[in-house]
This record gives sequence, C-alpha cells and structure tokens, in this order.
Amino acid sequence: MFSKYDVYTTVQSMYCYPDSDVLKNKLNIRDKAELKQAEEEFTAVKQLVLLQEPMKGRFTKTHLLRIHRFLFEDVYPFAGHIRREQISKGDTMFYPPEMIDRQLGRVFDEIHTKKLLSEQDLKKQIQNLSHVMTELNIIHPFREGNGRSIRELIRCMGLEYGLRLNWGNTDRDTLIDAAIASVDDDMAFCDVLTQCLETEE
Repeated sequence: MFSKYDVYTTVQSMYCYPDSDVLKNKLNIRDKAELKQAEEEFTAVKQLVLLQEPMKGRFTKTHLLRIHRFLFEDVYPFAGHIRREQISKGDTMFYPPEMIDRQLGRVFDEIHTKKLLSEQDLKKQIQNLSHVMTELNIIHPFREGNGRSIRELIRCMGLEYGLRLNWGNTDRDTLIDAAIASVDDDMAFCDVLTQCLETEE
C-alpha cells in the first residue's frame, strides 16, 4: 500500500504525533496502516457525494480548499488548510509553504486570464487539464490528500468542458508515474486524462 512516493519530511513533522510519522487525526488513531484504511473509507463516502453533487465554485484557491475540507474534515484537523512545513515525495521537492499561497493564486489567475474554461477543442481541453493538474501537483498545497483534492477539482474543470472523467479508469501506479513525469513535462497527465474520459453510451 505504501510506496517510494509517500510523503517524506527530514524532521519530526508538526502534523504528526511526537516521535511518530502518524498524522494527528480526529479519530486518534496511532497506527499508520489503520489510519490509512480509515482515511480511505471516510473519503470514499465523501467522493461518492461529490460524484452526485460536485462542489460548486469559481476555480479559485478557495474552491480547492473547500474540496479538501469536505473530503478530509472527518479525519484531519488541517482539512482545508494550506500546509505549513516543507515536504517531498521520492526525489520530488514540492513548493515551500511560504510560496504556496502566491503560486496557487498564479495558477487560478491563469485559468481565468487565459480563458482556459472557454476552450472548445478536445485536444486543447485535455492539455489545459494536464497543465493545471501539473501545476497544482508540484505546489502540493496540503500536508495530505493532495491527489484526491486536485483530481476532484480537475474533474469539475472537465465538467465545464462537458467532459466526464472517471479516475477509476486508471490506477494508482499510472497516476504516480504521470505525477513524477509531470515535474519536467506539464503534458504528462494527457494520456491518463484521455484514458479516464467517459464516452456517451
């Protein structure tokens, strides 16, 4: 279940219990595997709710924060809050916390100033989704739950294009490989996004 792409910090995390790498949580679970299972169960229920009723928003920083809060509010006290410590995964170092707010502003400003949501061409729509997904991934604004929150925002963005994305059409390893590749290529998610497109029956 755990891989080389798990979150890594070089010092004791402020988000973890003392002398532990288990995130402080509202369930007071102290075992990492047990917490992971509980987290997945809680967020799976929330993801089903969002499938039926996507989070309304204007594709801003607040929109993303609200998605994260909704998904993780039953598990983590930091749900909906930007992280305050440096983290990395594998060889990937994400943006330092003091840069996150500004960089999120830049990404969401670009969506609107470049009118990305008005694109009509399918290939360019996929490229726009991959670009935004890449930018948000390297920022990694949250201490935990980045992938699920970002994918839900991208799914909502796809709906603006009239596209239905089903992340169940891919798998964790494919997503991880694309995320790693996206550090050097903002089109790295294009194939995954195309794979996840649902067509009308």
